[in-house]
Amino acid sequence: MKKTTKQIEIVPSGNLYKWSKNFKRVQDRFFNNQYKLRRLQQIEDFIYLNNFNKIYHEYDVDLELEVSTVESKSDADLILITHQGYSRYPLSGIIDKINQWLEDCPSLYLCLNRHYLNIDNKKVDIDLPNDYLPAITSWLSQSLPNTTVIDISRNYVDNGKYFTWVCPDRHYYIKKI
Repeated sequence: MKKTTKQIEIVPSGNLYKWSKNFKRVQDRFFNNQYKLRRLQQIEDFIYLNNFNKIYHEYDVDLELEVSTVESKSDADLILITHQGYSRYPLSGIIDKINQWLEDCPSLYLCLNRHYLNIDNKKVDIDLPNDYLPAITSWLSQSLPNTTVIDISRNYVDNGKYFTWVCPDRHYYIKKI
């Protein structure tokens, strides 16, 4: 076996979850015809049907939504969060972030990825349903007492075909009371 004289450099991989930014483009090539994921159409329909006109959108994957956006949260009539990173926050961090957003704008459309929630496995000191999906909604409602939390998610068993790595699967409309 020959020894190499070439200098080898090991480069740390950094944040591995950022591959999702490119995967949307890969996913789009899975289909020949023009299409839109139901989850993305649901967001656009919600915005249109509820007459929101100025959307502040925080994302990590460009979802190519057809909505009117603004540069500042304080100029928005709805804050839309599809960024996967917030689902990885500790549970108390998610609640703190929601409260910050609601200080800037009283209406929030929040998308969370169920697979990342409670990633640090903290115990929650409230009564929650045994079923995971209703438990997420119950946790949000109990943790945000001065808001209305409406779950507008589709409930399904995730077998990997729903592209939750592009747009998170749990959708909530949260309004400050």
